[in-house]
Amino acid sequence: MDDLLQSLQQVNVSTPLVQESAAEEPPETYKINSKKEYLLLSYAENFHRQFRQLYGDRKALFLKPKNEHGVEKFICTTIRPTYLAYPQLYTYDGCAEFVSDYLTYETLSIPNELPETLISPTTVLKTQKGNTFDYGVLLTSLLIGVGYDAYCVCGYATSDVTLFNQTRKVCPLLQEQPKNNSEGGTEKKKKYMARPPRDLNSKFLATQERKIQTREEDKVAKAKEEELAKIAEAEKPSPDKYYGMRFHCWVLVLSGKREVAQSFFLEPTTGEAHPLNWDEYLGIESVWNHKNYWINMQDCSQGVKDLIYDLGDAAKWEYFFPNVDKPLLVIPGEEGDTSKPTEEVDRGTDEGFQLPHSWVTPIHISPRDLENRCPHGKKTILYKKAKLEKFAEYLNQDGLVTKLTIYNDSARTEKVKVNSYFTHRNDRLQTRTETCHNGQIMECFGPGRQWDLKEHTYYKSSNSRSFSFYSYARVDGLSQRDISDSEVVEHFEKREDFLCYRHTTYAPPTLKFEPADSSSSKRPIQKIIERFHRNQSKKPNEDIAERIFLPNDNKLKVLYHLEDNRITPSTREFTYPHLSGDQGYILTYNSDMVTSYQVDPYAQSSKDRCLFEQLESLIKAQDDSIASVRASEQETHSILNLRLTEELNTTLSISVYDVARNEEARKHREELETRRAEEERIRKEKEMDYLAPFLARVGDPPTLDHKQAKEVAETCLQDLRTRLVDMANVIQARFEKETDELQKKQAWYKQNQTGLTKEKEAEYVSYCSDAMFRIHILEQRLNRHKTIAPQKYADLETRLKHDPRMAQYYGP
Repeated sequence: MDDLLQSLQQVNVSTPLVQESAAEEPPETYKINSKKEYLLLSYAENFHRQFRQLYGDRKALFLKPKNEHGVEKFICTTIRPTYLAYPQLYTYDGCAEFVSDYLTYETLSIPNELPETLISPTTVLKTQKGNTFDYGVLLTSLLIGVGYDAYCVCGYATSDVTLFNQTRKVCPLLQEQPKNNSEGGTEKKKKYMARPPRDLNSKFLATQERKIQTREEDKVAKAKEEELAKIAEAEKPSPDKYYGMRFHCWVLVLSGKREVAQSFFLEPTTGEAHPLNWDEYLGIESVWNHKNYWINMQDCSQGVKDLIYDLGDAAKWEYFFPNVDKPLLVIPGEEGDTSKPTEEVDRGTDEGFQLPHSWVTPIHISPRDLENRCPHGKKTILYKKAKLEKFAEYLNQDGLVTKLTIYNDSARTEKVKVNSYFTHRNDRLQTRTETCHNGQIMECFGPGRQWDLKEHTYYKSSNSRSFSFYSYARVDGLSQRDISDSEVVEHFEKREDFLCYRHTTYAPPTLKFEPADSSSSKRPIQKIIERFHRNQSKKPNEDIAERIFLPNDNKLKVLYHLEDNRITPSTREFTYPHLSGDQGYILTYNSDMVTSYQVDPYAQSSKDRCLFEQLESLIKAQDDSIASVRASEQETHSILNLRLTEELNTTLSISVYDVARNEEARKHREELETRRAEEERIRKEKEMDYLAPFLARVGDPPTLDHKQAKEVAETCLQDLRTRLVDMANVIQARFEKETDELQKKQAWYKQNQTGLTKEKEAEYVSYCSDAMFRIHILEQRLNRHKTIAPQKYADLETRLKHDPRMAQYYGP
């Protein structure tokens, strides 16, 4: 072993130094223009010059801004339509939400001037920041890629929009959703109907009541309007000197494609959709997509309310390229016009020039970036009296993804409510709502949780609790359980015994000076009230509607359902003696134990035997109810203990397809692979006798004496030692060969560096990278070989010692 270690230590290698190459450069299309692009830029310059000559009072056109490398590019070629295979990015709202969350907004340096540069969407995604035009180009590229008829819009907006100030806006999570009144409209009148009963109420009194009610409602509405007007006046923004001149970019989605029924705007900074008459947009200069550029020729003195978005109407939208898919409306009176004024004609196609392809490389969004969404995984947005915090999935250990804090004042100092939203939690917790003024906390859970818990509401300052359950998933049909200090109320749904309500009242606790046991720790039950739905298979005077158990008073009360045309129900009350021990099985009955009230005086009275059987069944039902109450108490205790454990040790569920995070699945897979490799190694070892070549040298005797065993053992160990050293020498020789070739290549590069072309330089960089990769691999192999060689030698010694054929040398 010592000789082996000394031989291996003599084998040494040293990694050569490589001249560092320059950082990865962007594609050539980012730094230079092609001939066709230069020609297109000359067209754009000529178009812009003519436009300025005809409309000198308008702002300059945003036609050929510079990119991030200072190269002028035609603005239509900056849009790169891209389809990404993510379900979240297949809809317009999903794309808009991703862009608004993923990027950090930067305002324009000069609000009333167009930006000098327009960064490519790929660079915007890398840096995760951009101005309004960067937002718009990226969102338009994604929308066109998934089939929408989308356009970038260059126009003017208010200061709140351009500065991304949402402090005067209600949070979208707090906005009331519009109610759908299409269902349940006016019912169709039947041809034959029974006349309704005559209304005997005074119409004069009804009219007077309506007048009083209307007067009160008007007072309340007026007071509310005055209050809202005061608030609006107090929150009114200060005068903006750039009003109507602040440039902004948003997205226009026209109807027709992807089943879009009505055109609308998309605000890329917030991800929200707005109608075409939204008053925050004050005017439009131009729109463009990846095919053409249109200039708005309509009056914007009233904002965007009256604009018509028929891009084929040359009187309203001046186009840059005539060869587009939008039909052109011919203007009456033009030279050569022989068609009707309202007739649409094709513009034709100009075969002499075609718009070059986008100079931007394909947009790529990794699954990791899509999951993180926000910069560094979190983002905070301030709204009117609210603060919204967004987090990436799995960023927080408790699974928190959204947190909405609602305040009572505009300065956001006094909290009113905190709404938290969770995902991927093993305890199925979805939302938690905390009301600050009374300490109420409501937790909502998804289906599949133990005991099928749906909601849990409790207070920090009291013991009152409320539980809601998924009743359809429970055997007992429990839907609601309300707990206070002295009572428990439970509601049930769709039970076979028609039970729908149970109200348990507890007696005040009494102090007992005696050893505590399990029975004394339970709260004494004073009363149990159970109510039942109507069982149509029974008569009303036989169908129990409510039963009351009074265990302490030894009383049972039964109320039956109302009969038709009756205003009071039949009742029955039982009084039974105190039962203890075996007396419960020898219950005696007499007529004084029952008090009945029969609504129908002509109905036949029940016989004593029937009453006795009913008493026995009620006593058994009382015992079952008490057992159910105790089971409910135990279940409540278990739920609270489990919730405490879950909050202390929160775990998140990870999909089996999430290879990066599923540590358990990865370890299991590695264990299986290791076990399979070990089994394969053992199988091969069994098939091959490692001593066969060495036994042949001594004649392959059936048994070995001491001398033969010693010779075989020493020869076997010496052969392994030689092979291990030879392997190290081979690796070293290959390492030195690669190193010499690399040094020669570096010397050649230093001599010819000045005259090399870009192709030769790229070839040299590629060769150096491959050579360093091979050198690092050889170095790692040699170090690994030095580490495992002694272990192999020791394993062979151990194997020889335990081989029964070598017992003469090593001993039994």
